[in-house]
Amino acid sequence: MSFVWRKRWFLLLLPLLLAVTLWQIRVESDLNAFFTHTDDADAKLLSGLLQSGELSRRYLLVVEKSAAHAEDAPGLAAFSGKLIQQLAQLDQVEQVWPAHQPPRDWLNASQFYAPYHARIFSLNPEQDAAALFDQEALPRRAEGLKQALLSPQGGFIKTIAKQDPLLLSLNGFKTLQAQFQQPGDAGALILQSRPPALDSAAHERLQAAIRARFDDLNQAAGQAFSLSMAGVPVFSVATRDEISRDVALVSTASSLCVVLVFLLLFRSFAALHWLLLLQGGAFVVGILATQLIFQQVHSLTLALGASLIGICVDYPIHIMAHSAKHRTSPLANARLLWPSLLMGGLTTVIGYAAMGFSGFPGFEQIAVFALFSIAASLGLTRWLLPALLDRTALHIADLPGIAGWVAFCGRRRTLLLSLIGFAAVLAVFSLPQLRWMDDMQKLTINMDAIKQQDATVRAHFSSIEPGRFVLIRADDFETALQRAEAAERRLQALRRAGIVGSYHGLFPWLSSQALQAENARVYDAALTTQFQDAWLSALNHAGLSTDKLGQLTPAGTAGLAPEAVLETPVRHVLSGQLLAGQQGAALALWLGDHDPAKLAAGLQGLAGTRYFSQRDQLNKLAGQYRDRSLQMLAIGIAVMGFLIWLQTHSLKNTLLTLLPSLAAALFIFASWALLGEELSFVHVIGLLLSISLCVDYGIFFIENRGRDSNVTYHAIAASTLTTLASFGALGLGKTPTLPILAMSVSLGVTLGFLLCPLLIPKTGPA
Repeated sequence: MSFVWRKRWFLLLLPLLLAVTLWQIRVESDLNAFFTHTDDADAKLLSGLLQSGELSRRYLLVVEKSAAHAEDAPGLAAFSGKLIQQLAQLDQVEQVWPAHQPPRDWLNASQFYAPYHARIFSLNPEQDAAALFDQEALPRRAEGLKQALLSPQGGFIKTIAKQDPLLLSLNGFKTLQAQFQQPGDAGALILQSRPPALDSAAHERLQAAIRARFDDLNQAAGQAFSLSMAGVPVFSVATRDEISRDVALVSTASSLCVVLVFLLLFRSFAALHWLLLLQGGAFVVGILATQLIFQQVHSLTLALGASLIGICVDYPIHIMAHSAKHRTSPLANARLLWPSLLMGGLTTVIGYAAMGFSGFPGFEQIAVFALFSIAASLGLTRWLLPALLDRTALHIADLPGIAGWVAFCGRRRTLLLSLIGFAAVLAVFSLPQLRWMDDMQKLTINMDAIKQQDATVRAHFSSIEPGRFVLIRADDFETALQRAEAAERRLQALRRAGIVGSYHGLFPWLSSQALQAENARVYDAALTTQFQDAWLSALNHAGLSTDKLGQLTPAGTAGLAPEAVLETPVRHVLSGQLLAGQQGAALALWLGDHDPAKLAAGLQGLAGTRYFSQRDQLNKLAGQYRDRSLQMLAIGIAVMGFLIWLQTHSLKNTLLTLLPSLAAALFIFASWALLGEELSFVHVIGLLLSISLCVDYGIFFIENRGRDSNVTYHAIAASTLTTLASFGALGLGKTPTLPILAMSVSLGVTLGFLLCPLLIPKTGPA
C-alpha cells in the first residue's frame, strides 16, 4: 500500500475508533474496585462491605443552632422533625430517623415476633428462667403491662400482648430498647441511602439534594441552623473529586511536557502533529481494549496511562533521531531498528504484565491498557510513521553533556567501575534495613479536614464502627446462627468486663432452631398450673381482662424459620449483617467502642468466629501486594533476560543489557533503606517499570544497529527525557500512588540511563 493511502486510511479510521471509544467507555472512580477487588475471600468480603454494606451506605447528619441565632431560633427538635419528613421523600433515601429512636421498620418488625414468644425469649433460657418465670414477680409484671397499655405506645403493646401476654417476645429486645432510651441529641439524624456506598456520582446528587432540602427549611427558619454530614459516602464523593482533578492535571501536564521536550529535540510542528495523532490512536486502542475486557475504565488507569505517552513516543523518537542525524528515510530506519524496537517494546510490556500479576486489582487494568497501547504504538511506528514523515523535515538537537558523559565513562571506566562495585557491596549490606509500610491508609488521599469533620459529627452518636465486627462463617445457615449466638454470649461477658461498649447482634431478630427448641423446652417446663393461676390472679389484681390476656398456651412445635423472618421488614434491619459469601453462610455482629486485642482474645475457641477489621484487612492486602510485587520483580527480570538471550544467543550480552537497570534498582533500594523511607508495593512496582524501561536503553545501546553510538545514545537520552516528562507529571497528583510511581520510575530511569555507557563497555553491531 502506498504512503498516501496509508495516511488516508489512518485519518479515516482514527475518528471512527475515537467515536466508538467515546460511545463505549464508562469511567469508574470507585477506589474500592481499584484497591480491594481480588479473588481472596476476605478481600471480596471487604470489597462488598465497602461497596454496599449497610453501615457504608449510612449518613450521619447533625443539625445545630447557629451561634448568631441561638436565642431566636425555633425548637431544634421541631426543625429536625420537618427535615426528616423532607428527606424521607427523596428517591435515593431508604429511611431516615432520629439517632436515638428506633426506625419505624424496627418497631413494626418486632410485632411479628409476638406469636413466637415461647421460642425466642432468651439467649440464655436456663439462666434467665428463674427471673422470667418467678411467680412472686407476676403482680409487678401485670401492673407493668397495664402501664404500658396506657402509655403513648399502648397501641403497639396491645398488638403484642394479645398474642404474648407476658411480653416475653420483647425480652430479647431489651438491649435494643436500652440503647434508644438514652437521652439523645435532637439534631442527630441517621439517613440510610439506597445507592451503593461508593457510587460517588449518585451520592453527589443525593448530598446536593440533602443540602437543598435543608437550605429551604433553614431559610424559612431565618438561617438559624447549620448542617454537618459524615459517613463513607461523604469520603467517596470527596475522593472522586480529588481523583478527577489528578486525572486532568496529570494528563495535561504529562502531554505538555512531552510536547515541549519533543519540540526542543526535533523543532518540527509537522512531525509533532503526526506523532500526536499516532499516539492518540495507540491510546484509543488501549482505552477501548480495557473497556471491552473490564466493562469499565478506572479514572486512575487514565491518570497512570497518561505516563505512557512518554514511553510510546520513544519508538518514533529512535527512528526520527537516526533519520535526522544521517538524513536517511524514516522507512529505512524503521526497518533497520525494528528488531531493537520490538525487543524494547516486549520488555516494557513484560514489566507492565508483571505489574498486572502483582495481585493489586487496579494494576490489572493498567497492564491491559499498557499492553494494547504499546502494541498499537509499535505497529503504527513500524508501518505508518514512515508514511506520515515521508516529506517532513527533522532536526535533532545535540543535547549538551551527552557526548561528554560517554567520553568520560570511557576514560575513567576502571576507577568508576571500582567505585560502583564498592557502592554495590555497601548497598547489598544496607538492604536488611529496608522499612516496609504497614498501614495502607498512607496510600490514600489526605482527607484530614473531612476526617476531623467526621470525628466531630460522630461524637453526637452512639459508636458503632462499620469497619470492625465479629465475623461468623459456617457451611449452613443454622450452624452460622448457633455460632453467632455463642459469640453473642461471649460479647455479653466482654461488655460486662468493659472490653466492648456496645454491639448489634442477630438475636432475637434471627434465632437458630436449636435455641428456639431450648427456649420452648424451658418455657413449657415453667408453664405449670400454679404459674398460670398466679398470672390470672395478677391480672385480676391489676384490673386487666383475663379473657384477652390470661391465655398462656404451650410453645407448640412450629418454629420461626429464617426465610419467614426475611420476608418481613426485618430484612431491612439485618441487611448489613447477612454477608454474601462464595459458599456457606457469613454473618456479622457489629461492634461499638472496644479493645481490639482483648476482644479478639475473648473470642478464642469459638468455631468459625473471629474478629474482622477492614483496616487490618487492607493492611494484610498491602502485605500480600508487596510480597507478590517482589516475586513479580524477580520473574519479570528473568523473563526479560530470557527474551534478550533468545535474540542475542549471548549470555554476556544478556547480562550487560540488564546490568544498568539492575544496578539502578539496587542503588535506589539501598538509598531508601539508608534514608528510612517506608516502602510499599507501589515503590516496588515503580522500580519494576523503571527496569523494563532501562532494559530498552541497554538493548539499543548494546545493539547499536545504526552503527553510530553517539546518535544511539542521543536517542536514548531523548527517550529518557520524554519518560521523565510524562512520569514526572505523576508527582503533581494528590493520590499518593502517583507521586510514589513518579519518584520510583524517575530515579530508576535516570540512574539506568547514566549507567549505560559505564556498565556496557563496547557498543557495535549486533
